[in-house]
Amino acid sequence: MYSYADRYLFQANIRHDGSSRFAKKHRWGTFPSFSAGWVLSEENFMKNLNWDWLSFLKIRATWGALGNERIGDFPYMSTIAFGNTIFYQNNGIYFDQTASQQKYAIENVTWEKTESTDIGLDISFLNNRLRVNGDYYWKNTKDMLLAMAIPDFLGFSDPDVNAGKMSTKGYELNVSWNDHIGDFSYGIAINFSDFTSKMGDLQGTQFLGDKVKMEGSEFNEWYGYVSDGLFLTEEDLKNSPKINDKNTQLGDIKYKDISGPDGVPDGKISPEYDRVLLGSSLPHFLYGGNINLGYKNFDLSLAFQGVGKQNARLAFRNNYGNFPAIIDGNYWSPYNTDEQNAVAKYPRLTHVNKSSNYAMSDYWLFNGGYFRLKNITLGYTFPKEWMNAIGIKGARIYASASDLFCLSKYPKGWDPEMGVSEYPITTSILLGVSVNF
Repeated sequence: MYSYADRYLFQANIRHDGSSRFAKKHRWGTFPSFSAGWVLSEENFMKNLNWDWLSFLKIRATWGALGNERIGDFPYMSTIAFGNTIFYQNNGIYFDQTASQQKYAIENVTWEKTESTDIGLDISFLNNRLRVNGDYYWKNTKDMLLAMAIPDFLGFSDPDVNAGKMSTKGYELNVSWNDHIGDFSYGIAINFSDFTSKMGDLQGTQFLGDKVKMEGSEFNEWYGYVSDGLFLTEEDLKNSPKINDKNTQLGDIKYKDISGPDGVPDGKISPEYDRVLLGSSLPHFLYGGNINLGYKNFDLSLAFQGVGKQNARLAFRNNYGNFPAIIDGNYWSPYNTDEQNAVAKYPRLTHVNKSSNYAMSDYWLFNGGYFRLKNITLGYTFPKEWMNAIGIKGARIYASASDLFCLSKYPKGWDPEMGVSEYPITTSILLGVSVNF
C-alpha cells in the first residue's frame, strides 16, 4: 500500500491459490489485483477555487483477477460410487452391492478466472451532508466451469469442463443526506444497482433447459415457447399447430409457430425450432435504503429493499389433485360462458396435457419486482440524569418490526425472495429494553 500526501493512493495484492479439486498439473492459480485513487479535493488548484459547496472529491480505479473452483470434488478422477440393487439369479431374487463409475472424468479441468475493472467516484457536498458514491464496472470470465452435455449412451453424468466465456457490465450508485435542525436530526441513504451478464464463446456447446446458457444469451436466460392465448374455438383448434396433437383441446394454451428446419414456420410446434429466448431470469434494478429520524430522546429508523424488474415464472407444485386458490374462478371451463372463457387467465385444468400447458413459455412469466419494508424501529432513550440517579449509565426501550409487509405482483402468500418452493419470510415484532451499567 502507498499513500502520498493523502492525495495519491495505490494498492497491490497477489494471491496464489491451490485446490485439491483439480489435478496436480492444474491445481494452482495466481490472481493479482491493483487499485489507485486520486483525491482531487486535496490538490492546491482545487482549494484555490474556493468551492465551499464541495467537501470531498476522489476518483478511483481497480483491476483484479479471481478464481472460482466451486464444482464437485475430484472431477478429474474416475471415482467409484457404491449402491445396492436387486438381482435375479437361479430362479431367485437377492440384494447385492454394486459399484460403478458415475461421472466422466476430465483431467485438465482447472480454475475459472474472472478479471474485473471498476471506475468509481466519491464526492461530498455541503460540509459532507450530501454524499454520492458511484461505480461502473465490467467483468470478463473465461474458462467457465460448466457441466458439458454428453450422449446418454455413454452411461456417465455430464462432466465439468472449462468451456465458456461471459462478460458482465453493471453499475452501483449510493446517495445519502444527513442533517439536523435544532433538536431534530434526520438522514436518508439510497442505493441503486443493475448488471447484465452475456454469454460468449461456449466452444459450440449449448446448455439448454428452461434456463439456458448459449452464445449471445444472458446468463440463465429463460428459454421457451411464445404463447398466443388459449384455444377458444374448434376452428382455431383444428387449424393451428400444437405441441401435442392428440391431447390438446379447447382451453389449452396456443403457441406460435416461430420457425422450422428451413428457417421459416413449418406448421408444427417443436422444441428444436420454436423455442426462443424469453428474457433474463435474474433481478434487475436492485435498490435499497434506510431513513433515520431523531427528536430529542426519540429515534425512528426504517430500512427497505426491492427489485425493480425480474422475469419471474409462475410455477405450481404438484398437489395431487388440488390446485392453488388463485386459479379458482379464473380458468377456462366447459361450464363457463364463451364470454367468461374469453377472459380466462389460466388454461383448463388437465393432467393429461400438462406437459403442453405447463411447458416453459412466456405465458407463465410476469414481473417479479417487489418492495419490502425490512425493518422499522422506534426507540426512546431515557435522560442521563434520570439514569445517573439510580446508578445506571444508560437505558433505552424500543419496538421493532421486521419484514412487516411486501408489495409485489406475486399471488397472495407467495414470497418474491423465496419463490414457490420455499417457506415465505415471516414477520417478526420485537419489544425490548437495553440497559448499560
